[in-house]
Amino acid sequence: MPLTASMVEQLAEWCSRSDALADIRSRARSDYFGYDEPGEVKYLTGAEEVNSRERRFLGWFAFSFRLPDGKYPSEQAAAAMLKGDDLAAALKSIQSSRYVMAMVAMVNPGRGMVLSLEDEDFELPSRQLSRVFKKGDTICTHIIPVGRGRWLPGPGWLLWPIRVMPGMQASLKSFQLSPIDVERFLQQRRTEPSEESKKVEYPRDATLDAAVARMTEAAQAEGRKELIMAADEWKRLVISYMMSDKIAEFGKEIVSRVGEVDSAEDINRWLALAMNIWNTTPQPDRGGKSAYEIGRPDDDKRV
Repeated sequence: MPLTASMVEQLAEWCSRSDALADIRSRARSDYFGYDEPGEVKYLTGAEEVNSRERRFLGWFAFSFRLPDGKYPSEQAAAAMLKGDDLAAALKSIQSSRYVMAMVAMVNPGRGMVLSLEDEDFELPSRQLSRVFKKGDTICTHIIPVGRGRWLPGPGWLLWPIRVMPGMQASLKSFQLSPIDVERFLQQRRTEPSEESKKVEYPRDATLDAAVARMTEAAQAEGRKELIMAADEWKRLVISYMMSDKIAEFGKEIVSRVGEVDSAEDINRWLALAMNIWNTTPQPDRGGKSAYEIGRPDDDKRV
C-alpha cells in the first residue's frame, strides 16, 4: 500500500519523539538552526512562529538528514512501524523523496495542486495546500512520491516570500536551495557591520525619481558619466535584470559603469546608490509596487 498523508505525519512524529534518536536529533537541531553561528536572528514575518520553525526542522530531519548508517530517520521510523510489502513501498518512496523550490502551476481548490519545476510536474493531492496557495506562488517543500505522478508534501512546507520572476522560473533548477539555506534566509541574521561598511550610507528614498536624483548628483560631482541616466533609463535597466535569470549581473554592470575606485568602501557606496534605485523601481508583476513598498508592514505578505 502506498504512503498516505496521515502515514507521512506518523513517520515524522516518530522521528520527533524516538528516544533512540534523541541525541542525534539534538545535534541536528543545533546544525539546522545554527545555534553556534554568529549574528542576531530576526525571522521574516510569518516564519518566526515556534510551530512553523519546528515543522520545518522536522521535515528536514525526517527526510533530508542522514543518520550514521546513511539512512534517513524516516526510514528508521518506517522500519519500526511497518512490515512486509507496506514497509518496502514506504522505503522506496522515502528514498526517492526530494526537497524542491517549485512554482504552483495549477490549483484545484479543496482537492490539490500541481507544481512545476522547469520540465517536471508534480501532482500534490493536498486539500490543505490547495486552500493556502494560488497559481504563480513558489513553494519550498519536501515531496514524497506515491506513484502515478503523485507526490505528498512533507512537514514544514513554506510559501517562498519573494516573487520569482519569469526569467528565474525558466531556470529554477539552478536556484534550488537546501532546507538549511532556506532557514538561514528566513533567519535574516544580523552581524555587526565592519568598520568599512559603517562608513557607507545606505539611502532609502520613497520614489524612483528621488533615488535617481541622488545617484545623478553623486555621479556628476565625481564625473561618473555612465551612472548619469534619466529615471526611465534606470527603470528599463533594472527591469531587464529583474525579468532575467541573471539578477546578480546587475551589480557587475554597476561596478563596470563606476570605473576605477580607490577603495572597497567607495564601490560599496555606488552599489548602495544603485540598490536604492533597484528598490524604488515599480515592479510590473507586482501591481507597480516597488520592493520598498512591498516590504512595508501593512502590505499582505504570507510565509
